[in-house]
Amino acid sequence: MNINLKRLQKNIEELDKIGRDPEGGTSRLAYSKEYYEGLELVKKAMLEAGLEVKMDSVGSLFGTKKGKTDDIIMIGSHTDTVAHGGPFDGILGVLGGVEVMHTLNENGAELDHTVIIANWAEEEGNVVKGLIGSGAFIGAMEAELPALEEKLKKVNISPEDVRNAKFEALDKVKAYLELHIEQGGILDTEGLDIGIVSSIVGIKRFIVTLYGKDNHAGTTPMNLRDDAMVKAAKLMLDLEAECRKIDETMVCTVGWLKAYPGEQNIIPGKVQFPVEIRAVDPNSIDKLVEFMKEKLSSVSCDIQPTMFQNETMMSQSIMDKVKESADELGLKSKVMASGAGHDCMMIANAIKNSGMIFAPSVNGVSHCPQEWTEWEDVANSTNVLMKTLLKLDKDSTFY
Repeated sequence: MNINLKRLQKNIEELDKIGRDPEGGTSRLAYSKEYYEGLELVKKAMLEAGLEVKMDSVGSLFGTKKGKTDDIIMIGSHTDTVAHGGPFDGILGVLGGVEVMHTLNENGAELDHTVIIANWAEEEGNVVKGLIGSGAFIGAMEAELPALEEKLKKVNISPEDVRNAKFEALDKVKAYLELHIEQGGILDTEGLDIGIVSSIVGIKRFIVTLYGKDNHAGTTPMNLRDDAMVKAAKLMLDLEAECRKIDETMVCTVGWLKAYPGEQNIIPGKVQFPVEIRAVDPNSIDKLVEFMKEKLSSVSCDIQPTMFQNETMMSQSIMDKVKESADELGLKSKVMASGAGHDCMMIANAIKNSGMIFAPSVNGVSHCPQEWTEWEDVANSTNVLMKTLLKLDKDSTFY
């Protein structure tokens, strides 16, 4: 039993057209006209797959197939995009999940578990905040509501809507699966078919402000300068080298740079930039943060933390079943961490048996019009999703 790739490809291509940009890519931001138009397409596909469809009060869409019991296995991802995004990010997980249920329905497969396919709202965080749909589902948004109220109001969602989106039968959800493109180049570079996600990285972000002294760029000799830009450049190079030294799987990024006063003939007296550190091992992150603080201890500066996200570990039992499924299909797989955040890291806070499956991304490119996953890999990863679901459904020892 294999999924119908022709049908899945058609659904993905049709959804990708909704919000298509003249300059390339697709913009289907959460709560936009295009987002809700996309939900209608997903709803149609869910109904054709024999699912009962419902949308909650924060704009997440659910397709349900009743099983022999009320115990639930969920499959989910998202269909909102970044601006000028690609055709597979999130979409593969939602429409791939729908295709799995369509295939099972066509083949008369009866499952012990009730299966819910979730299309989570606002995963990307471009409109209100990332992971709103999955966060509301598990009741994890209460502390953030005061800060989000104005943004929510602009998309016609109230704090009470967020509270009402909590799923009252969380204790019935026995497992959660998310299929996603890798968004990196490891699988593609190594010629592998399937990524078995072991964890989602932790993140720490800071805004660093370095101070020097504004002065005339022509009349101030090099030995009399206090150039904030030079200090910033040195720190960035030091962080790059130390990051590689501490942990080969850790990454450190400076995404932008602002110099003040920002004129070509004035020595910068202030430079500001973000430092983002991602790693599975929190000790690695802490070591690099301490290194940064030590390097800056002798200069005038300000280090402002802006974000902290714990690492999320995936269920070993689910990882084992994904591996078994890939092996049975003759696919080459690899255990790997996710460097990007996903709804799974929110859901895993409430559902311990959570796991992810990665499909290769060509050249490791994502969040842009050039994002691509070969259709063969779409079929392979969706078949792995289906096999894993069937294994979870029949393995009573799993729970």
